[in-house]
Amino acid sequence: MNERRVFGATASTLFTHLRGRLRFFSGDLVIVGAVLVLLLIFLLPFMIITIPAGHLGVLWTRFGGGTVVDRVYTEGTTVILPWDVMSIYDARLQSVDEDFHVLSSDGLQLTVTIAWRFRVLPEHLAQLHKYIGPNYRTTLIEQSIGSRARDVIALYQPEDIYTRHRLEIQSQIAQSVRYDIEHGLENVSRGRQAWVSIEDVLVKRIELPPGMEEAIVRKNVARQEVERYALLVEKEAQESERKRVEALGIRNFQEIISGNMSEDYLRWRGIEATLELARSDNAKVVVIGNGKTGGLPLISLDVDSPAKHDKRDTAGNSMSPTGTRTAK
Repeated sequence: MNERRVFGATASTLFTHLRGRLRFFSGDLVIVGAVLVLLLIFLLPFMIITIPAGHLGVLWTRFGGGTVVDRVYTEGTTVILPWDVMSIYDARLQSVDEDFHVLSSDGLQLTVTIAWRFRVLPEHLAQLHKYIGPNYRTTLIEQSIGSRARDVIALYQPEDIYTRHRLEIQSQIAQSVRYDIEHGLENVSRGRQAWVSIEDVLVKRIELPPGMEEAIVRKNVARQEVERYALLVEKEAQESERKRVEALGIRNFQEIISGNMSEDYLRWRGIEATLELARSDNAKVVVIGNGKTGGLPLISLDVDSPAKHDKRDTAGNSMSPTGTRTAK
């Protein structure tokens, strides 16, 4: 009982002493509280990080070992310590174009505008930030594209680059750049690693030396003319061969006919023609020839117009519509 009284008296005395001390330092505590509130308000923007849509974040901790390589922060709001740093990367498909001065195979200087589309890979973004940094587009991609573009274009003539080999050049540059990105930092990443994805490489514009473009156009026009004349010559040669074969066939036919034709055969063919005409439903006039013609029929078809009924025989006499002869 006495111990409780002693403890209560001691606690009361301590509380009274503490309250007195707080009253004594009340002004200082208000100042400290205000400073803490202001400090929190000042540090709050550094602690609350908003990652926009289509972006990813990589965290660097001052007292936690540096870059966090095993985690990538997705879009949304994240709270970090004020002394840490969050780096935000655009994870969407991006497009960049740049002008490069290159040399063709014959030493002419060209200005080529190359565009490339790329995107970061989320699974390798932390290491990309650690070993290359936010300026990876220039350090990693642009340098490689410029170097490979010079190597590839140096294998072609200006005319080939300007016309028919553009797609081939684009494909070769893209494949070379992908190889550089995978194998360029093997000593850092301890193996091949696709730091970014190169979707495609496009040659947008080629600026040739003055007068070169007009020369290429004239050369292409001349080539087209040569090809057109070659086709015409080939066509004429085929037509000449066709006529030669046709003439040979006519000659062979005439030789066969001249050797086998006879008066009796011609007379028989005339009789067959007369019979065929007799079986026809059309109105007709049949005139039989004289002795000079071997008695072969001379056949003339009649028509509806009366003016066309006036026929003439081999002697030049006019034939009436009834079939009677009229002297000339």
